[in-house]
Amino acid sequence: MSMIGTGIRIEELAQSVFEVLTHLNLAAGRGRRRNGDLKETEFLTLIILHGQESMIVGDIQRLLGVLPAQMSRVIRSLEDRERPLISCRINPRDKRKIDVSMTPHGERAILDYEGPRIQELADLLAKMAEEDQEDLGRLFEKVRSLIDTDSIR
Repeated sequence: MSMIGTGIRIEELAQSVFEVLTHLNLAAGRGRRRNGDLKETEFLTLIILHGQESMIVGDIQRLLGVLPAQMSRVIRSLEDRERPLISCRINPRDKRKIDVSMTPHGERAILDYEGPRIQELADLLAKMAEEDQEDLGRLFEKVRSLIDTDSIR
């Protein structure tokens, strides 16, 4: 088992981080979902597409780690709205694949989903001392850097 400087096992630290992130997610996601609100998997699909011209459905599915049937439901849900959040078309190079791209309504949906959750987190973090906020910010930047480095491999 790996130990860190304070004597806490890495696994225990990982468990604590997981619990905090889970509780933050629950705290920020309070309230009843209204008809048409994004589900988490739909939001993650839009985040994956964000900044991409288009992606193949199978690539999105692999990144999300979901089964093909679930991915089909997510795609259908995002496409079959009054104002579609994505558009799909047959891949010109391989007719067996479907290209997915985000619509301007999809871009707006990301902001609408994130906005209230970020505000609730900001309200919670505002209760921390400024020095603790800065420490937390530095730690999250380090974690983000590790994630970015690992995703390159």
